[in-house]
Amino acid sequence: MSFDKLDRTTQTIYNAKMRATAVLHETAPKLTALEKAMWLQLKRKQHSSR
Repeated sequence: MSFDKLDRTTQTIYNAKMRATAVLHETAPKLTALEKAMWLQLKRKQHSSR
């Protein structure tokens, strides 16, 4: 993905989502508030899809 076309807010959201996805299977990762919110959302989706 080219960040040249994205503003800083979009870049931050994209990076937080990628970080949350990377640590999805960890039990207590150290994350920022945005990353943690996305991590929790991904965990809920993973749990409900089973």
